[in-house]
Amino acid sequence: MPPWVLVPLALFLGMVVFLAVGLTRNPQEIPSPLIGRPAPAFELQVVGGPGVFTAAQFKGQLTLVNLWATWCAGCKEEHPMLMALSRQPGLKMVGINYKELQASELSGQDPLGAGAVQKATSRSQAWLQKQGQAFGVNLMDMDGRVGMDFGVYGLPETYLVDREGVVRFKHAGALTPEVLQQKLLPLMRGLP
Repeated sequence: MPPWVLVPLALFLGMVVFLAVGLTRNPQEIPSPLIGRPAPAFELQVVGGPGVFTAAQFKGQLTLVNLWATWCAGCKEEHPMLMALSRQPGLKMVGINYKELQASELSGQDPLGAGAVQKATSRSQAWLQKQGQAFGVNLMDMDGRVGMDFGVYGLPETYLVDREGVVRFKHAGALTPEVLQQKLLPLMRGLP
């Protein structure tokens, strides 16, 4: 076989192996580069209340951050888990409503414009009123910048931030009783 045929063949086989390995990995188990690092700096408007919330407010209290949206099926599925977690003493629950309005709903509007924000706020408040208010603080990430800083690639995603503001846990996808019992609660008990 001529040598010029071997190079493309070797590249093709390398890609096949790379893709095969990637397809066997569980996306919920992909480690976050944020683990062990300070939570990303941000400032977001508090939904239904005055003022803003910043990452600096994580300090001093164990905080569970959940990125969610009303259009997310997994978010509805995991909400009972979040309601149970909200009753944990000493745990602050922060919800970040991520890109509530899809591009098709904006029809050329600025996602940070007053009309878009009002529509998204009303929708998220109605959803939480129906499903239950799991979050002590709910924030609106209209353009998705904060979600991008957290490395979100799908909803829901949940992060545990320690009392020093350092990310200690990430879970992609809906929280399950197994994740809660085997990973999150033991980690919470082990943190000072």
